[in-house]
Amino acid sequence: MQLRDVDVSHAVVTSAGLFGVWRASAFDHVSELDQWEDEVAEDSALERQIAAGAFVPINIGGNGAFQVAMRGVEAPGNLSERERTYLLVSSEPYLLVSDGALELGGLEAVGSYAGAEKVEIPLDSGRYAVVVHLVDWQAEPGSRGGDGNPSADALPDFILEIFADVHGELKYRTKVETFDQP
Repeated sequence: MQLRDVDVSHAVVTSAGLFGVWRASAFDHVSELDQWEDEVAEDSALERQIAAGAFVPINIGGNGAFQVAMRGVEAPGNLSERERTYLLVSSEPYLLVSDGALELGGLEAVGSYAGAEKVEIPLDSGRYAVVVHLVDWQAEPGSRGGDGNPSADALPDFILEIFADVHGELKYRTKVETFDQP
């Protein structure tokens, strides 16, 4: 899939307190708990994966279900006026290197040992940058239905803008914490 065709939105669940998008092949070998712990459980291991462009963390330090939208864009900052109105914070760009297949899910879904749910996102091989935006969708009037659940047209919790790193000159964030604390 070409970058311009990336436009996905999925509910993602985590009980590990963090989720993300990652290069599937970087974790193909992870089929046991010990391997998972060595590759992503500790911050230092995860930071190595982030620096290598294998993992982009979406980390707000909490468990739960979150709606994540991922879009291929020419350059970051292509949020709609409505999305900008409820934007809380944006990350610095993260490096993400694709070899044809990315995955989106909770940290526990990395590799195959746990069998946790994840979403496959095909994307042409290449070097990309990802900016993560946190949206306060609940602040928008009408964002919840009568049952208290998000309405059908509620904004997502997170919007990920992915774009080609054409010149390779970006300075990438390598921290597990997606956003700096104010």
